[in-house]
Amino acid sequence: MDIAGWEEKYRSGDRGREEAPTILLEEIAGKLAPGTAIDLACGAGRNALYLAERGWTVTAVDGSKSAIELVRERAAARGLRIDTKVADLTAPQFAMPRDAFDLVVIAYYLQRDLFAKVKAAVRPGGVAVAIVHTPEAGETWSEKRARPGELRGFFNDWEVLWEYEGPSRDPAHRRPVAEIAARRGAQRPVARSSGSG
Repeated sequence: MDIAGWEEKYRSGDRGREEAPTILLEEIAGKLAPGTAIDLACGAGRNALYLAERGWTVTAVDGSKSAIELVRERAAARGLRIDTKVADLTAPQFAMPRDAFDLVVIAYYLQRDLFAKVKAAVRPGGVAVAIVHTPEAGETWSEKRARPGELRGFFNDWEVLWEYEGPSRDPAHRRPVAEIAARRGAQRPVARSSGSG
């Protein structure tokens, strides 16, 4: 579905009723000290709101203006401050600052070329949490459905904190999923060579 389709779903109230954060985010963020976080393809903001309520400095990004308006309304109603942005994540010019976030969340959105940008935006020692849909039995992978093991492949060079493929653990999503939480390694100082003279 394109941005116009999502815009219509959020404007009509067909989407955006979910309140509870994704289970994986609760499990991972509950073990982290609050820092800076960005929620990509945030929808109506259930994950961004959860993080902001727990002291995180949060940026929420979505291509749907109506979804971002819902995030703003919900944040205001709870007395929370969330930096919101309407942005097309598929645009080649979409960028995030390097080494800027302690936590990057991308839930129920698969855009393969976004993972390199996600990884670059996570600070050393920071964490990425990603959930994507996988094919139903009898379906094949597609632009919107990840192959078995594909999500894990994006983070092969990171420490995997959680990995799961199977039925969705989130009541708001019925399709099977792949989930991952991975930590970027801390940068090591460059070893200085000692001269032999």
